[in-house]
Amino acid sequence: MVPPSSPSRSGSLRKGFLRLGVMRPLLLAAGTLALSLSSPLTSWAKDQPLAGTSWQLLEIQSLDDAQGTTPIPDPSRFTLHLEADGTARLRLDCNRATGKWTAEPSADSSNGSLRFGPLVTTRALCSPPQLDQMVLSQLSFVRGYRLKDGRLNLSLLADGGILVWDSRDSALEKAIRLASPHYSADLEAAGGSQRPSRYASTQVDLNDDGSDETLVYLMGPHFCGTGGCNLLVFSADSDSSTGGYTLLNDLPISRPPVIVSSRRTSGWRDLWRKESGGGMPATYVRHSFIDGKYVEQERRPAEQMPEGRMVFSESLTFDDGLVLEPAP
Repeated sequence: MVPPSSPSRSGSLRKGFLRLGVMRPLLLAAGTLALSLSSPLTSWAKDQPLAGTSWQLLEIQSLDDAQGTTPIPDPSRFTLHLEADGTARLRLDCNRATGKWTAEPSADSSNGSLRFGPLVTTRALCSPPQLDQMVLSQLSFVRGYRLKDGRLNLSLLADGGILVWDSRDSALEKAIRLASPHYSADLEAAGGSQRPSRYASTQVDLNDDGSDETLVYLMGPHFCGTGGCNLLVFSADSDSSTGGYTLLNDLPISRPPVIVSSRRTSGWRDLWRKESGGGMPATYVRHSFIDGKYVEQERRPAEQMPEGRMVFSESLTFDDGLVLEPAP
């Protein structure tokens, strides 16, 4: 089955990286780089374990004991999205950045080399401790990655330090559980499953309003059948009671890839998902945004892959997801 700090410490850390030459200028622009969604899908992402993953920056570790570790006060304001088409999208406090990323996994794929291309970024002046420019400068010196316990460690050139990213979002996991009220600890125990359910998530601005929507692919016996697994679509929400996530759609029997189209309906980009199994031929299903949710509009044979930006690749497996703890 296919299942997806304090200002003083930050100042000392900035000085340390200045000595290493890390504050080399990057390509800047007044606005963020527009993403192209009309080009055909690239095939390189199928071999990339990081493709389609999203992260929050937890801390910056210096290998200089005098500098120590700088925690990020609000990790939700420092995010990294490694898209399957090779695009890297970042939120850096009050600024946004876009560029390219490439990686070469080692034999076990839990580590390897990784680099970012030039990043185009906005240039707003953020509030203290103004870690955005420090993080931005360090990204040009990233040379390797290591995946462990749901975290992504990005190592810098010449032992310059480590950027520690985490893939968990407690508000998102709460929203997933609210959207899946049947998924409880009692049900999990009764099912006798040896493998807990998991999920993969990614973010993309589907209506170009500057706020990302979130797509979640659920994996496990409670969310999957012979035709596929559940795909959830959440909109961004400023209401604190929802944790920032409002469910738009629950699309069952879905399989990767999931593709964001350049075609729009009501200002929202269409979504393609794959269905197969149950004795039926595999098809791609197009959904358009109508009256506040995504509605099925078209089907085509699986041999006719739609154009667009892949957000969950065909290589997504159960082992790529994060464990989703059931509700008590």
